[in-house]
Amino acid sequence: MTRLRLLVVFIICFGTLAACESDEQKAERYYQSGLALLEEGDVERALIEFRNVFNHNGFHKEARQIYADTVLEQGNVREAYGQYLRLIEQYPDTVDVRQTLAELALQSSDWAEVERHGKAAIDLAPEDPRSRALAATIAYRAAVLDEDPDAEAEAFAAARSVLEETPTSITALRVVIDALVRSRTPTAALPELDRALEVDPDSLEFRIIKFQVLARANNADAAAAVLEEMYSLFPENEEVRNTLVQWYLSRRDFDAAEEILRTLAGPLDGPTGGHVTVVQFLKSARGSEAAEAELEALIAANEGTDAAELYTAMQASIAFEEGRRDAAITTMQRIVDTAEASDQSRRIKNILARMLMETGNPVGARALVEEIIAEDTSNVDALKLRAAFLIREDKPDAAITDLRTALGQAPRDPEILTRMAEAHERAGSPELAGERLALAVDVSDSAPPYAIRYAQFLRRGDRVEAAESVLLDARRANPTNLDVFEALADLWLDEQEWNNVAGILAALEQINTEPSMALAVRVRTAMLLGQNRTEDVLNLLNEQIASADNPASVASTLVMAQVRGGKTDEARTFLDNALAEDPTSFELRMLDGALHQLTGDLDAAEATLRSLIADVPDAEPPVRMLYGLLSNAGRTDEAEAVLDAALEAQPESSVLLWIKAGELEKAGDIDAAIDIYERMYQTNSSNMIVANNLASLLATHRDDAESLDRAFAVARRLRGQEVPAFQDTYGWIESRRGNAAEALPYLESAAAGLPEDPLVHYHLGMTYVALERTEEARQSLTTALEIAGDSDLPQFETARETLATLGAP
Repeated sequence: MTRLRLLVVFIICFGTLAACESDEQKAERYYQSGLALLEEGDVERALIEFRNVFNHNGFHKEARQIYADTVLEQGNVREAYGQYLRLIEQYPDTVDVRQTLAELALQSSDWAEVERHGKAAIDLAPEDPRSRALAATIAYRAAVLDEDPDAEAEAFAAARSVLEETPTSITALRVVIDALVRSRTPTAALPELDRALEVDPDSLEFRIIKFQVLARANNADAAAAVLEEMYSLFPENEEVRNTLVQWYLSRRDFDAAEEILRTLAGPLDGPTGGHVTVVQFLKSARGSEAAEAELEALIAANEGTDAAELYTAMQASIAFEEGRRDAAITTMQRIVDTAEASDQSRRIKNILARMLMETGNPVGARALVEEIIAEDTSNVDALKLRAAFLIREDKPDAAITDLRTALGQAPRDPEILTRMAEAHERAGSPELAGERLALAVDVSDSAPPYAIRYAQFLRRGDRVEAAESVLLDARRANPTNLDVFEALADLWLDEQEWNNVAGILAALEQINTEPSMALAVRVRTAMLLGQNRTEDVLNLLNEQIASADNPASVASTLVMAQVRGGKTDEARTFLDNALAEDPTSFELRMLDGALHQLTGDLDAAEATLRSLIADVPDAEPPVRMLYGLLSNAGRTDEAEAVLDAALEAQPESSVLLWIKAGELEKAGDIDAAIDIYERMYQTNSSNMIVANNLASLLATHRDDAESLDRAFAVARRLRGQEVPAFQDTYGWIESRRGNAAEALPYLESAAAGLPEDPLVHYHLGMTYVALERTEEARQSLTTALEIAGDSDLPQFETARETLATLGAP
């Protein structure tokens, strides 16, 4: 055999051997190649080799783990998380991956995943410091939610113990820092925050907490230093920019603040982040005109660049806020139509989408949002907007998925957390909603909108002390904010905490601005009325009426106070005099009709109200009042005529539509009533009572599967509510869906709360039938028929037939 033939045979044999190489062998070859490239520092080519491993062996544990670790080091948390999840599906007992998944979930406050992976890690390696840190975290959160100080202290000690062994444990440090910040000596957290920043020097989270602690301790210089350091590290971060602006505004040293901000921003044609902050500051401190002038200078300095388009969009946003909406939208649309796809163009599209939402064009807004997400699946602003659409469409689970993705990009965004709370409420998980609202308050440093919203949530659950604590924290963080004062005053007035209300009044008078003094009058009036001090109320209002911006509004309160004190003649005299001075005042004429009705002069009341409706056909209150007057007098046909005429003039009035739906329901025209509730629901799907009424009618009066599915989608938010009507709706829907055991406690509670409603007893009785609890079923159905009397609703015929099948007791 010649050398040439030997060479050919060798090549053929080698090719045959390569062709015979198994998938496992190929995978291992790619894996070793990837390791070698990683050792050489060629990370991108190494990742390609690891992906080749998966093409031949999707179960290669080492390759997938090192791939996930590498992309996590690159900052690609989302891809890393997905790879770790795949690894855990294949190898569920890999303790370090369980720990990593729990720690990543902790960063985005995804507590369901924290507990799932954390508890698995604890079971696999209970003595491992990472597992112990996760155990302390889970226990600490449960203790805080349960308001259990002993358990909280125990979790704190456990985290301290981990730090003694592993001083760099960020998971344990989070527990220790949070506990110290919430203690009576929050400055004790500062050394731990410094330690956390040594471990994670790029952390925005720990810098924000440090700033908040210093600010609340009135250490202004140190707080400002931390804030300016944050801004230098994260100039494009919107939360940091807004915090910087608000900090300087709170110091009210506008000139010094402007000088610092301009220095940080640099030349007019420099990076945009600093100049955006300057514009925001000017708008807050010096008004829209100053901000627009600054934007004009910036546009001129950056003509023909993307920066100029951004500043033009900001100018349009200010115009939109000032009421020049059409021009603003036209400008924004021009920018969007000509811009290339980029982070900036997506930002501008998001702004335009919000404008379209506000001006009643949800279709256009949704189209823009989908465009943005098609370009960038993790775009935070677009995900927030799409979540809002999904919530309105009763798809809270899909909304939560979007919001979790957004939260992974912006874990300290209070708007994401607030919207997530809305989604959890819509899904019927009020406890999760409360957690998100609490976190929004925390990350926003008790910013008034988030604190007030959380306090309202707590008050709805009768957690008055917790609501008070939230508002007091907000007051300390925002000592002159009138919205917080008003929320506190409202709470204390309801609770009749008169000493606390007096403290609010003293603080408002000390602020001594026109708005604060106006609020003080309203609060004082409410306090005096609550204390039945009618003479004092009258004296106060008489002093105020001459100088009031809206005398008719003060007059209304004064007249009602006179009536409350039994001085109807004085009320009539005062009102007649006021009308003589201002005969066209809508408020005074409404008050005139109300006073006539209150004193039994129904003809005069009717004449006044009909005159008002003729003069102001798009006004809702006189229609509502006249409808009630006629209905109570038994003049049903006339009441219906008034309502129908008003709906022609005001076809979108939610109050009038509500009245019409109730009228149709009483008349037995259920389909027409459902149509109206559907229309109202499309306009405002967050209205709990509309949701309840719509779901109740669908579940009670329709038998098709589509209507039942629709009823459940609308009524999910009612789960956990303690309002008897809501409990009946949710319970009956669950019963009809075959979940009788789940439905029973809701329906039993509803029957106790609505003992005279025959349909509620019918729903309970039929649920007992489904559970084969015959005697209770017989009692409930018998009660339903006794209350229903001669009602011809088909449910009661079903009740009779069912009782017949149950037999004698």
